[in-house]
Amino acid sequence: MTPEEKYELFEKYCSQELSNDEKSALQKLIDADKAIDKELKLYQDLHTHLNANFTTEKQKKELENNLKEIGDTYFSKKSTKKASKIIKMPVWAYAAAASIAIVFGVYFLNQGSPVYNDYANIPELAIAERGTSAEEIKKAENAFNSKEYAEAEKYLSELISQDVNNTEYQFYYGITLLEQDKYDASTKVFQKIHQGNSIYKYKAIWFEALSHLKRKEYARCSKLLKTLPVDAEDYQIAQELLKKLD
Repeated sequence: MTPEEKYELFEKYCSQELSNDEKSALQKLIDADKAIDKELKLYQDLHTHLNANFTTEKQKKELENNLKEIGDTYFSKKSTKKASKIIKMPVWAYAAAASIAIVFGVYFLNQGSPVYNDYANIPELAIAERGTSAEEIKKAENAFNSKEYAEAEKYLSELISQDVNNTEYQFYYGITLLEQDKYDASTKVFQKIHQGNSIYKYKAIWFEALSHLKRKEYARCSKLLKTLPVDAEDYQIAQELLKKLD
């Protein structure tokens, strides 16, 4: 069965126009390949979306023209020796073409809008010192590295109460707050660290910048990124992020 024939079955299924033979053919396809079932469900979703949002012939024509323009722009960049063909878009192709347009749209939107998860490379917590706090430290490490940030916050808070000047505890405590979207609290922690001179000074600036990125406060993010010196560990990636924000 060709892709065209398959999508014609999908279209008839969504429109409740399948004959008994066609129902049997579609069911055989699904039984032979479970991926076909997922593909059909996606097609149904797109079909519903199109019917809800493109109800008139004029709207469908505008969609077809827009998709054609996207295709022409994209494929004109590809060199080919074959003569181009003009193919009329069949009814069943609207949903497939719309899915491509949606994918392209999401891709280009993300290209212009950097997001927190693309840049937040959370370092592993591995505290060297043990002493009398060995049990609490182990709990903090396990919770943090398992991304159980609420638990890690509790254990790190206990450790900080025992050693208020420990910037390692403070830095990772700030990350637990940021990962839980407790922005005001994490800001206080990171600002306190980058106002000092510990080895976490520039890391704190980087993560405070990322907290503003997470909130889509791009101007504040840029301002902080520009304070990172060349010898900072995150300088290069900060420059890449700056280019996307400027």
